[in-house]
Amino acid sequence: MFRDRLTFDPDRGEYRDGDIRYMMIRPDALMGMIAELPDHWRGEALAAFARSIRRFGGRSARSYQAASQADPDALLRTIQDTAPQLGWGRWSFARTPNMLSLMVENSPFAAHAGHSAPHVCHPICGMLTAVGEMVLGGEVHVTETHCAVAGETHCKFTVEQVPDRQVSRASAAAGSPRSARRGSGSAAE
Repeated sequence: MFRDRLTFDPDRGEYRDGDIRYMMIRPDALMGMIAELPDHWRGEALAAFARSIRRFGGRSARSYQAASQADPDALLRTIQDTAPQLGWGRWSFARTPNMLSLMVENSPFAAHAGHSAPHVCHPICGMLTAVGEMVLGGEVHVTETHCAVAGETHCKFTVEQVPDRQVSRASAAAGSPRSARRGSGSAAE
């Protein structure tokens, strides 16, 4: 269990899970920062948030993957069990060979976004991009299809494996390897 691995050092004022440092921050303060930005900057700030979570949250997911002997279902269970302990709501995954779906109840990002765009769970999209690449074994496209900020009862996401042919075509069009599909999907772009 994540909380059992977490240590607090009061002298240094830090929480750690091994070499990964964590901190507590109010989600209303975090999403309030996004709301403080001019409208034309919010989308880019949320997209950057997703990319950062993909990179740094992906490191956590890789450590979970190493602990589960690379079993994709064990990785999904670990992430599903860890998300609520981190305050990221209750996660529920479903998986097929080429796709993942995730339902999130009580997303802290949607709960504290105020009246924003219809999809605000970009950090979850970023984490799903990293996890999707590990579980599905290649490039993925993440889409937030439902968001509680838009009046839904939960947030819902799909993670689809991008066929190699699409990756090659998109990469050629973008002019750089795999850049067109590396983001966290339409919700974060």
